[in-house]
Amino acid sequence: MTSSGPAVPIRAGGRSFPWAFVFGMFGLLTFNSVMAVFHWKGDAAIVAFVATSYADLVLLFGCIWLYKRAAPGSPLRDRLKAYVWILTTLLTFSFGYMVMGAAGLTLPVALLVWAIAAATGVGAFFAFFEQDRGNEAPNGTKLPPPV
Repeated sequence: MTSSGPAVPIRAGGRSFPWAFVFGMFGLLTFNSVMAVFHWKGDAAIVAFVATSYADLVLLFGCIWLYKRAAPGSPLRDRLKAYVWILTTLLTFSFGYMVMGAAGLTLPVALLVWAIAAATGVGAFFAFFEQDRGNEAPNGTKLPPPV
């Protein structure tokens, strides 16, 4: 007698969505954020950073989830792609700002941190928005993306 195992919910594409994992990671993110605020005993700058980062990550994960469910080529998908880029760039620059403030960096190292954050934002922009350019077949039809 063979058993196929427990039934799993199926979404479009034939794969199940791991809701338990999502809620577990959301709980871990919330716990970590609360502990960070508690550890710094209400320092306004740290509370603002933690709250902004928390909101940014929740919005980022939501936008990525919606992006994956949106129809290819739809205006909503293009807007969500822009939102994902904005949120990742904001998160990168906020972490760079906190590294500079917490470490007391010298000017050359601080400029290097900002340059790395800027390069990450520019690289993400090209990865999100410029990867489809030049992706046309000789007969003028668009080729599918490589990933």
